Amino acid sequence: MEHENDVFLHQIDEKILCYHGPIIYEAKIIKAQYLKEKGPYYYVHYIGWKQTWDEWVPQCRVLKCNEENLKIQQQIMNSLEKKNKTVDKTAETAAAAAKKKASVLEKGKKRKREISVKKTDDIVKKSKIIIDLPDALRTFMIHDCNNIKSRMFVPLPRKPTVSDIISDYRVWRCEKLGNKDSCNAEEIIIGVHFYFNRCLGTRLLYQLERHQYKEMREKFKHLDNSQIYGAEHLLRLFGK
Repeated sequence: MEHENDVFLHQIDEKILCYHGPIIYEAKIIKAQYLKEKGPYYYVHYIGWKQTWDEWVPQCRVLKCNEENLKIQQQIMNSLEKKNKTVDKTAETAAAAAKKKASVLEKGKKRKREISVKKTDDIVKKSKIIIDLPDALRTFMIHDCNNIKSRMFVPLPRKPTVSDIISDYRVWRCEKLGNKDSCNAEEIIIGVHFYFNRCLGTRLLYQLERHQYKEMREKFKHLDNSQIYGAEHLLRLFGK
């Protein structure tokens, strides 16, 4: 333990950049601690956020606040904004096309409508990624569904959040597998994070949860869905 201080790359009270999910935020180091078999950890406060979001993070999530890393931060933001615009544009185009197609089908025969609907269903089914969930998780999802029907909603904001879970997975993967296929893995991690944020409100909620969702979006406008919701809703992404 005598060389612990040698492995800390950052200091207490230092202004840094820190990964929270796929995005880099400005933060300040409040405390530092060396965890056996895990290495240096920092307790950080995200600048402009409430203290309830302060958290311990591994050193691999912390960057020096310099010109080079600020450029990386901006590149990530630009990339996510570009993806958002692409998704929005695609959704608008698809909606317009669907509306036009529906109008045409209304003038046709019932058989033609049935064929069209069947083809659409086939396309949706083929595009789904099927993940074989363990029985324990399937049982958990059934209990989750029953709780919602009984109006026993998950308390929000959740801890750990989806962002926390994804960040912990990123750290675990880095420690266990090193740089093996790191580029492909990071793309998948960012993709899951992005897809959750975009699809929660439209695909992952039960009807009874929509009022709670509206309240959360109004109360936490500066946060992504992945910084509010937790494991229950992330599991629905893979199990629905």
